[in-house]
Amino acid sequence: MAQKTFGDASGTDARRLISLKTAAALVDVDAKTIRNWIAAGHLRGFRINGHLLRVNHAELLALVQPVDIGFPGDVA
Repeated sequence: MAQKTFGDASGTDARRLISLKTAAALVDVDAKTIRNWIAAGHLRGFRINGHLLRVNHAELLALVQPVDIGFPGDVA
């Protein structure tokens, strides 16, 4: 199996890292979805002490943006 590459958790990024469970609750998805986003390259994952996986709070919020789909019959 290929070695996955994760971001470097140094500097200011380290202060804003949150757990996958917290990230999932923040955007109302399952923690497995957060893992899938990391695997797909949509979100960077950071390994803490070579074991714990964390994501950057700001990157997560930037990934999840509201979309106006404009249902028919909506009044603008």
